[in-house]
Amino acid sequence: MREHPLVLLIDDEEDFLEIASIKLQADGCDTIVTHSVPEALAKAEEMQPDLILSDIYMPPGPNGWEFAMTVRHDPKIANTKFAFFTSLHDPWLELSPSQRATVSSELKDVHFFSKTDDVNRLGEGVLKLIKI
Repeated sequence: MREHPLVLLIDDEEDFLEIASIKLQADGCDTIVTHSVPEALAKAEEMQPDLILSDIYMPPGPNGWEFAMTVRHDPKIANTKFAFFTSLHDPWLELSPSQRATVSSELKDVHFFSKTDDVNRLGEGVLKLIKI
């Protein structure tokens, strides 16, 4: 059993990862910082985090939506809580109607945090989400 919740962070923005990791650690979480989907997938399978917190758009890809779908289909980590941390005003509007239908049926329990509005309350929101 872990002493602190473990959060895996994935984003292509180095500065943001550092800030988010510091905020989460200050609120009692341990963090794993990753910069790409393949790296995050390997770390998730290895470390079994309590939550995966992912950006949506990470060039060159795959994107966060694809990563979340991969997580949901991987038996080793399918039940891991998943949240997006994004600067998009309404992430669902970025998807076509058919993509939205597929993603929303597969990712029923995915949550969103705003990079601009929620960064100071990130730890509080993450801890609440982990306990749901």
